[in-house]
Amino acid sequence: MSMRTALAGIGGLTQGRLRVTGPYRHTLLPRIIAGVPLLGLGLAHVFVPEASMRMLVEAAGLPFAALLSPFAVAIEIVAGLSLLLGLWARIGGVLAVPAMLGAVYSHLIIDVWPNGAENEPPLALPIIVMVCAAYVLWRGAGRWSLDWRHGSRAAMK
Repeated sequence: MSMRTALAGIGGLTQGRLRVTGPYRHTLLPRIIAGVPLLGLGLAHVFVPEASMRMLVEAAGLPFAALLSPFAVAIEIVAGLSLLLGLWARIGGVLAVPAMLGAVYSHLIIDVWPNGAENEPPLALPIIVMVCAAYVLWRGAGRWSLDWRHGSRAAMK
């Protein structure tokens, strides 16, 4: 066995483990509960000037606000799309959990919301999104997902 063949087998094994999912239908609900707010807030941070992520990062006192804010927005959008489609949903969960930990931290640290108190989402939102994303990370995307479709085709080969 050559080194190339061995590495290809390891890559396929890792890829297969990340996308493997059971025939669960109920995981659609946590995927939607986590994916819609992530995608919606990520897009709002891009298209709504009053909802700038940079102001939130600076108000929370996090370092490197100029670098961290676009990175955080990209993570929100990618994780939201991944969870909604069920495409690499475990990667979406891995991205969403730390992003929501940062959101919980920001809620606890920020006294005066920089883009207006009316724009502050409730603290329960990032907690619920984090729990749902962690559940998808644990169980997989489920039967109604692109990961399931990929697994079904791979099993037929």
